[in-house]
Amino acid sequence: MIRCPRKFREEEKETIRQTLLETAKAMFRQYGIQKTTVAALTEAAGISQGAFYLFFPSKEALFYEVFQMEERKLREMLLVEWTEKPLTQERLADLLVQAVKLIEQEPILRLMIDRKEYELLMRKLPPEYVDQHTTEDEDALVPLIEKWQAEGVMVKENPRTIVAVIRSFFLQLLYRDEIGEKFAEALVLQAKWLAKGLVEE
Repeated sequence: MIRCPRKFREEEKETIRQTLLETAKAMFRQYGIQKTTVAALTEAAGISQGAFYLFFPSKEALFYEVFQMEERKLREMLLVEWTEKPLTQERLADLLVQAVKLIEQEPILRLMIDRKEYELLMRKLPPEYVDQHTTEDEDALVPLIEKWQAEGVMVKENPRTIVAVIRSFFLQLLYRDEIGEKFAEALVLQAKWLAKGLVEE
């Protein structure tokens, strides 16, 4: 006879969900996505493996939520820095390079620039997860880009296209090995070229 996961009260659900998120953050940081198991996650949260799926459809979906939490923190911090001083080509280039360094320092964000982990995640997650991520980027950056355009410091291109260009700058982190030993220098040069193409001076 198959046992169904027991029902949880609403307050229990929230506590378990938060425990899963905190446990997942620690385990993904230490072991990565592939080596972190549902069994280990549920043992730490004190629930059955069957009950796990009442909260998340997969281990990868849980990781993606943890990733989005960490990325939102980074995005909010960067948006404060991006708006506290007037925009110049040099400042935008510096901010892009700074963002890369911050991504590389946070283990959860760094997993998303690990080619194997990223490709595994993209195979496992439904397309709507990626669509939601793109929408969040646009919702955060489009108003800022429109503000800069109104001030006459950013080129008058479609703001969503500009977001896509900025996103493509960060996606190159997945191809560090293919780009080779000059990757770091190339990244800085690309940031300068990108800033020069976007910022009016």
